[in-house]
Amino acid sequence: MSGIVPTTNIARANITLEIGLLKDLILIKIMQISSNLPKLIIAIPSFNDWEALHLLLLQADQINLNQNIDLEILVIDDFSTTPIPKSFITQEYQQIKLVSILRLRRNVGHQRAISVGLCYIFDNIDCDWVVVMDGDGEDNPFEIERLLVNSKKTGNNTIIFARRSKRSETKTFKFFYYLYRKIFYFLVGRETNVGNFSLVPKFLLKNIVVVSEIWNHYSSAIYRSRIPYIEVDIPRTRRLAGTPKMNLVSLITHGLSSISVYVDIVGTRLLLLIVFLLMFLLACLFIVVVIRLVTNLAIPGWATYVSGLLLISIVQLALLGTIFCIIILSARNQTNFIPIRDYKYFVDNFCTLRP
Repeated sequence: MSGIVPTTNIARANITLEIGLLKDLILIKIMQISSNLPKLIIAIPSFNDWEALHLLLLQADQINLNQNIDLEILVIDDFSTTPIPKSFITQEYQQIKLVSILRLRRNVGHQRAISVGLCYIFDNIDCDWVVVMDGDGEDNPFEIERLLVNSKKTGNNTIIFARRSKRSETKTFKFFYYLYRKIFYFLVGRETNVGNFSLVPKFLLKNIVVVSEIWNHYSSAIYRSRIPYIEVDIPRTRRLAGTPKMNLVSLITHGLSSISVYVDIVGTRLLLLIVFLLMFLLACLFIVVVIRLVTNLAIPGWATYVSGLLLISIVQLALLGTIFCIIILSARNQTNFIPIRDYKYFVDNFCTLRP
């Protein structure tokens, strides 16, 4: 019996945890009420990257904002397996008013962590803008002012994406990224050259959180949803600490996630390609039959072999086209994941590190 934890102790622990979370939320509400300044929240997904994130927040604390703005940080902890360093917790900031951590129940990946973070902000935190950026430092926080200026020009009703005018990765990575962009253009019919670094006005946050596709890929989902956006040329910088986590496998996975947002468009374009190939093969088969029956050009056995190969190819293309039709129809009829409705299942806890 000594190894069994009494039920009352468990209940007390749960009550203590709930009271702690309630205190954090009450503290945030009090700060929101006490300040009449517009608020900017920087949402940063992170997984076991505390050192780079710590250096990034130090840079963010030095941003020269021309406007009087309350700056807050929300770290979406994607179920990190390494503990938060003590230096990260005890760090004091001059400009950053609040640092909060949203802990997820499991690792969901970079893009889905962004989706959960945006939904949590919409549901629980009042703000005027949300900046989404990576936590490794390759998204330059000193460019946030440029995003704010462009947002003001549009009346704060347009998403501002940072177009990658210059990359800092290795030549090998740049080569494969170039191939990905070309494949994306061939399959989707449009170019892509942006990442997560963007500014979302409060006005559009309510639209984003119901876009099912952001669960797979943030920027592609915005493109697909027709939510208004513009792109601003901003170069990428180098990682602040640690080693890059985007290797060839993760790049391919990321690319497929981006393309999956357009699954019906990709399927339709491939189906059209199959139809054109099918028409070409039928024309070739017709020519072979004409040559065999009408002329004396056919070598014995030649027309038969070619006709057999063409018939096999035609059957295979017809089957492939049927499969694509089924995929397109099923993709348009399936029940989608709705971020604002379902994100709560992935939230473990929320805590504030400062003040």
